Amino acid sequence: MKLVNTLLAAVACAVVVGCVSQQSHERALQDYEKSQESTIAEIERLQQAVEEKQTEVMQLQETKTALEHTVEVQDQIKEEQLAAVQQEVEDLYTQIRKLGNTPETASLPDPLFGGEPVDFHDLRAALTKIRSGLDGQIGRVSHLREENRLLEKELSALEARLKEVERLKHELEMVRKARELQEAQLAKVKYEVLTVGEEIDRITKALEANFGKSLVVTQHHDRLVLTMLGQVLFESGEADLTPLGLKIMKQVGKVLASLPGKSIQVEGHTDNHRIYGQLQKQYPTNWELSTARATTVLRYLIEQTGMEPNQFSATGYADRRPVMTNETEEGRAQNRRVEIVLYPERVVQDNETVATLAP
Repeated sequence: MKLVNTLLAAVACAVVVGCVSQQSHERALQDYEKSQESTIAEIERLQQAVEEKQTEVMQLQETKTALEHTVEVQDQIKEEQLAAVQQEVEDLYTQIRKLGNTPETASLPDPLFGGEPVDFHDLRAALTKIRSGLDGQIGRVSHLREENRLLEKELSALEARLKEVERLKHELEMVRKARELQEAQLAKVKYEVLTVGEEIDRITKALEANFGKSLVVTQHHDRLVLTMLGQVLFESGEADLTPLGLKIMKQVGKVLASLPGKSIQVEGHTDNHRIYGQLQKQYPTNWELSTARATTVLRYLIEQTGMEPNQFSATGYADRRPVMTNETEEGRAQNRRVEIVLYPERVVQDNETVATLAP
């Protein structure tokens, strides 16, 4: 309904009887379609972004897989090297313990030198060499640990980026679906615009021949408004239809009955003159008078046309919504009116109230 409101706002104008043509509605539709071009272009740009992000996701997933494999290999190497180093350390400590009770001048069979007897000083030199190699191994293990830590950090950042890309993909998918919905709604709105134009032409032609300027049909956004002057429908201070008012309402009822699926709100309006004298007993203020007149029209339409009561609502606005100044008699005459407002759907109110006093 919001989309329909936006479209019909573009073609909104005051249409006096007989002044709306099919050509004007087609021109308004063309203007609306032009206004949609920028929106459609933006949606297409977002759709292109979806495709680019999908490619990026594939690349990131490949990178993630490669990093995970690298981390696994590095972990395996680290464990193997650590095991080798630990074994060398244990061997070294074993040799040291054996040497602890051996005089420096003794010659011992040393497995590190193929089982041949060696001098203790030669064995000490070999031990120094082993320690140097051990220090190198420990350094390499530390370097592998640091590389592993950086890889894990990079992997965590990659996973966070993947989550963000997935979120963006989801949002862009919603945009794509919204575009499809908009296109479907646009097709529907095109039809409704043409239909509204046809309805205006038909209603004006049906009413202008008999009532001239006593009844005016206008279009306001998504609404059609039938405006009838109060002095034509009612005597001053009264809420019963005059003979001419009955004649007008009979014809209006026929037109409304031919428009199924409409929500209809009857609105009563007055000028700003206060009610005096005996009339105050029945209508203390213009609120009560305007509501009574709207309710009279509503009841006539329901009883005489057989239309469903839940299509209708009635509201009195007193002098709160003037269309002209109340400083002149001409202006006050225009403000004393009854408006029948037609909506394409029931948007007047959610409940089934038939008559209300508008604050």
